[in-house]
Parts: sequence; structure tokens; C-alpha cells
Amino acid sequence: MKTKRTLAKQSLFYAVANGVEAMVPFLLAPLLTRMLAPAEYGIWVLFVTYATFLRPFIGLTVQDAIRMRFYDFDEGQLDRFVRTAFFIMTAVMVTGAGLAYVFRDFLAVMTQFPAVWMVSIVVAAFLFEAFYTALALHQFHGRRMMFLYTQIIQAALSLVFILAFLLAGWGWQGVILGRMASLALSVVISLGMLGYRPTGFLRLPERSFYRNIAGFGVLYVPSGMVIMAMAMIDKVAAAHFLGVAASALYGVAALFASAYWVVNNSFLLAWTPWLFRRLKTDEPGRLTEVLSVSGLYFVTATLAAGAIYALSIWVAPVLLGEAFHEAIPLTKYIMLAILLQGFFMHNMKFLHQEKAIVVMSVCSLLAIVMNLWLTILWAPEGGVRGIMLATAVSFGATFILSGILVLAHLAGSNNTGAKQVV
Repeated sequence: MKTKRTLAKQSLFYAVANGVEAMVPFLLAPLLTRMLAPAEYGIWVLFVTYATFLRPFIGLTVQDAIRMRFYDFDEGQLDRFVRTAFFIMTAVMVTGAGLAYVFRDFLAVMTQFPAVWMVSIVVAAFLFEAFYTALALHQFHGRRMMFLYTQIIQAALSLVFILAFLLAGWGWQGVILGRMASLALSVVISLGMLGYRPTGFLRLPERSFYRNIAGFGVLYVPSGMVIMAMAMIDKVAAAHFLGVAASALYGVAALFASAYWVVNNSFLLAWTPWLFRRLKTDEPGRLTEVLSVSGLYFVTATLAAGAIYALSIWVAPVLLGEAFHEAIPLTKYIMLAILLQGFFMHNMKFLHQEKAIVVMSVCSLLAIVMNLWLTILWAPEGGVRGIMLATAVSFGATFILSGILVLAHLAGSNNTGAKQVV
């Protein structure tokens, strides 16, 4: 009971901390859905989708590498690892921005995104990855208040910059610039809280960590990008099959599902360090305790999804502009998809703890390929609803598969004491 109370308190803390950032889209929704046309809002949705999709390619999933290796490094090794990671991320970002500029016209046709702003996607991907890497460092250092302050700073700056640019008449371009400016300043401030200074990243890092980071990143990319890739498939398919305005409807419906994801992810943030520490011990009864916590998670996560969905049906007509009201009936489908996504990510944490990167990547690739196939089949006739159901089915199937693998490993570990996964 003590463990569950501790995890509940920590989950509540992370719910509040992540809720600060998650509140920004809700606070902006009345303004954006009234000041921007559906097609313009769709460009903003595509910008966020592409930037988050590129995160694991620009950042080589550094934040997950930090989580996996955190307890293996001493302070000096961790410091060198982080500096090397940011050096590599910056080099990849500069290269990616150059390629995006050179091929901007071709990419604009493929992505349904304005060519002039193509480079901004790459820069935003770097800023997103840097921001969440800083949060991961605060999380595993146990600096929960710094985690909260980082979220508050970023949310406040987003509101200020986006509102200022919108009121100045900059439209969707101002929303993009405001988001990027808030991320950049938040990263600098958060890294400063951790003791890093911008000048410290200008030194060439030791080569010993290059292969380590690059090797992990290449193997882990499918796992690191699975959520972003699924979201990109959905929104790009909506734009290509149904028009850019359909991506806007998808994005608006997903606003309410994102509120649930904050609650779900808060548990995962609190639970992951505990799980990693708990599974490293040989104490009797540890697996029973771990499985009881997971069982409680599945029940409470389902109840939370139902409660947030019921609330969204009541709030949405007031919050959204009239042109976006047709997104409201779609909320239940994306809520189901996000619920199953959370279940799948829960299973991935067990494999992550065991450093079973290849197994994680295979499960993730299966989810991505299945989602792409079902989306192509269902989008033409099912519309946005069909796209959302394709995501739900894909996450549901891979949740079951990964669950079987996790249970098989835990059973073997309990019987033999083995530490190597599947």
C-alpha cells in the first residue's frame, strides 16, 4: 500500500506539472478556432505533427538513452554523455535544416506544408527534443520542482508569444514562431537549472560517446518515433485523402484526448524510475508488487479516459468555434486510440528496463506498418473516423503482443532469476 500511495502522489505531481503545458492548447483553442480558418489551423496541426515526428531522427532518442543509462553512469560520465548528445543533436539539426531548404519545394508537395516554412519544422524538432531531454534529466535526478518550473516557464512563454503574434495579425505563422521562441528560451533556462551553460556545449566532446549514442539511436528510432509516426500517418492521411481541413478536425478532436494523455503519462513518469529500480532487485515478492501496480494502472487509466471523454462532450461546444463542432463526435474514437497507446507504452517500459531495444523496435515497427496499412484501407470511405479506428486497432494488437512477451519474460525471470529479456 505504501508503494501505491507513493506512486499516486508522484503521479498527481506529474499530472499537475504536465497539465500546465497541456492547458496551453485549451486556453488557445477558443482564440485559434475563431481567428484561424480550418485550413490555417490544419497547417498548425501539420507543423506540430511533422516536428514531433522528426524528434527521434534529430535527437537520436537521447532522452530515452539517458533514462536507460542514468543509473549506470556516475556524475562525470552523465555530464559528458549529455554534452555529447547535444553536440550530435545540433549537428544533425543543421544538416537536416540544410536538406529541408534545398528540397523545400518537393517536400511541400509531399507534406502539404508551405515550402517557405519547411526549415522551421527541423528547428522545432530539435527544440522539442532538447526540451524533453531537459525534463528527463530533472525527472531522473529527482528534481520534481525543477520539472514543474520548466513546464510553467514554457507554458507561460507559449501563451505570451503566441498571443502577441496573433494579435499583431501574423496568423498561423505567428503561432509557429511563438511556439518555437518559447521552446528555445525554456531549454536555455532549464539547462541552466541543471548547471549547464551554452558555452559548455561549444567544446568538442570526447569521441568515446559518439558510437554509444549513435548506436543506441539507430536501433531505438522505431521505438522512439512510434507515437509520433502514428500521429503523422493519421494527420497526413487526413490531409491527402480528405483535405488539410480534415487534419484540423483530427487535431481539434485530439485536444481532449491529449488531456487524458497528460494523466496517463504522469503515471508513467512516476512509475518508470520505480519500475527500473524495483526490477533490479532480487527481493521476493517484487514481481507480485509490480504486477499489482500494473493491474491498478489498467483499471484507473480506463476510468480516467471515460471520465475525460464525458467531460469533453460537455465542454467542447463552448470551447470550440462553430466551424470545428463536427470534430466533437470524433472524440470517442481518438480517446480509445490514446487509451490503447498508453497500454502499449506501459508494456514498452518493461522491455526498456531490460535494454531489449530490438524487441521494442520490432513491436513499434509492427504498430506503424499496421496503422499505415489500415489507414490506407479505411480512410477513403471511413474518413477521419476510419483513420482513428486504424490507430486504435494497431495499438490494441501490439499491446496484446508486447504483453505476451513481457509476461513470458517475467515468468522466466521469476523461475530462473534470469535478467536478459526474450
